[in-house]
Amino acid sequence: MTRLLHIPRWLMAALAFLLVVLTYPAFEPDFGVGLDSSYVWGFNYLFDNDYQTLTQLVHPYGPFSCLRLPLVGNGHYAIFLIFFSLTKFAFAWMALMMACRRKQPLWLTLAALVPACLYANIDVLLVANVALLVMAAIEKKSFWRFLVAAAIAVFSLSIKSSIGTSSCAVLFVGWLVLAFRHKDWKFTVITAASVPVMFLVVGLAVWHSFPVMWHAWVGVLNLVGGYSEAVLMPEHEGWSLLAFAVALLAFALTLKGQWARCLALLLLIPLFSFWRYGITREDVFHFNQFISSVVCFLILIALAQNRFCWLPWLSGIAAFLFLLVNFSALNTIGAKSLSAGPQNLVGRVVCPKQLVDESWGYIANTLSSRKLDDSLCAVVGNASVDCYPWEHVYIPANKFSWQPHTSVELASGNSLWLNHQSALNFSSHTDAVSFVILHKVNYGCDDGLRSLDGRYLLSDEPAIIDSLFTNYTLVDSGGWYGLLLRHGDGRFSPASEPVAELTVAWNEWVPLPPHPDSSILRAEVFSQPSFLGWVKGLLYKPDIYYVDYRLPNGEVVSYRYSRTTAVSGLWMGPLLQSYADLATFLSGCPASYLPVAIRFRTASMNDGDRPSRLQNPELTIRFRRALVL
Repeated sequence: MTRLLHIPRWLMAALAFLLVVLTYPAFEPDFGVGLDSSYVWGFNYLFDNDYQTLTQLVHPYGPFSCLRLPLVGNGHYAIFLIFFSLTKFAFAWMALMMACRRKQPLWLTLAALVPACLYANIDVLLVANVALLVMAAIEKKSFWRFLVAAAIAVFSLSIKSSIGTSSCAVLFVGWLVLAFRHKDWKFTVITAASVPVMFLVVGLAVWHSFPVMWHAWVGVLNLVGGYSEAVLMPEHEGWSLLAFAVALLAFALTLKGQWARCLALLLLIPLFSFWRYGITREDVFHFNQFISSVVCFLILIALAQNRFCWLPWLSGIAAFLFLLVNFSALNTIGAKSLSAGPQNLVGRVVCPKQLVDESWGYIANTLSSRKLDDSLCAVVGNASVDCYPWEHVYIPANKFSWQPHTSVELASGNSLWLNHQSALNFSSHTDAVSFVILHKVNYGCDDGLRSLDGRYLLSDEPAIIDSLFTNYTLVDSGGWYGLLLRHGDGRFSPASEPVAELTVAWNEWVPLPPHPDSSILRAEVFSQPSFLGWVKGLLYKPDIYYVDYRLPNGEVVSYRYSRTTAVSGLWMGPLLQSYADLATFLSGCPASYLPVAIRFRTASMNDGDRPSRLQNPELTIRFRRALVL
């Protein structure tokens, strides 16, 4: 049986290149509008036109997000192709070298690395490369390998926070394993000291100043801590997920050799991170990310065994099949089939002219869909403009001067710190943006000001909304929605007057306290899951929270809300149910929709149901007047 140990390095490099060519993906650039497409436009635009502003934003994507999601037709796309190709080649090369050290059969290694290279995207490849470098550093007691891994991990934070945090987790666990295995405290201290040095060197190279860099690190921690609240309720196949967990446990228990277990330990936190992202979102993209990580990580771990053993391979294949069963149960509209091969390398890299030409056509159509009237553009002129909540395509479509708020695209919807940081951008007396395009979230219908995941737009980011209503006035509205102008004397004034505080039960109607029609009432809601709910939220999904509003005519309107930001105040009244209502209200007309009672519940509660064991039985509500005329 041919072993990789006897193959020269130049041939292994050739095999790694062959794996890259055979599994080269068909990149499908994104030219659309809306939440998921908007940051592609926005971040590529700022990278070319205002990199300093880009470094000051706090977002799941960082300043170098163009290395993951470039616009086709500019220099970013070529740099992205080079970056992706080198990252994938490094992965294939290091995986072959690891299998060589483990004396794995050549046929098995190549057969296994084909699906690993086929499924692995740039997120998985970067995390896997850090893990392979760290494991080689542990095995060979190599400082420079650990240093390179640290540099990649830190730089990954500037691409996407989830990639960087997973890579840093690998780095930390690897350092613990290195210290335990070698018990060389001098070497351990040196490797530990290299990490903050890399944070400083790479961070300054990316963010250009220490305060901006520190602000970015703090922002990443807030982003990671709040993401779990962004949860939907996809209909998973429970039995298939349970069977997957059993197969994964069997895989771990049947591994042979210390190095396979070491690599499994390094990849445990990233695998759990991909699980959390994949299981809490309804769209197939996030679950596909989890499948990619499972395929790639399990294959690497199996190749790290000291000797060939069928049981881990069979368990890993079973785990993959059970995930596919669950994937088929999700809403797979928009899912893309895997397409790989040398033809993609030719069409995307060697001869990309057709792709570029087609892309410019799509780009022109997208820009035209967000073109505003010439008279409105004349009003804005060269003044600074921002978009809320997220549609950045308005900026290049109308050639506006963009001044984005700190956390664009509702990234602060689950973090009080980020919410406050963005609110400061609109309340500053010296450098606040002049105009804000307050656009519709759903352009096809006027459906109740629903924003991300069916939440209420005026409750998503309370501090931002209050700052906008305090410092800006509506100067134009239309089918696209409206333009807000910075004004020293806004229609509303900020207030924080307590009205009442109550302790209530879940799923029970609570009368709203009387308040003047000239004020805006908010309710600060304090609730905590039970220990069982906390465990469920950690390992599977947190609960989904709803607030119901009862209007005087008996109608009940329901919106989702985030438990995290509810403590800063959910919008209670007047209840504006459409963009037309909001435009009328901002123009000075009183609103007619004043709720008389509210009710808090979770997705599992129907009328009359008692709260489940996932929640503490009571919650506290503190009413306050947030804005006054």
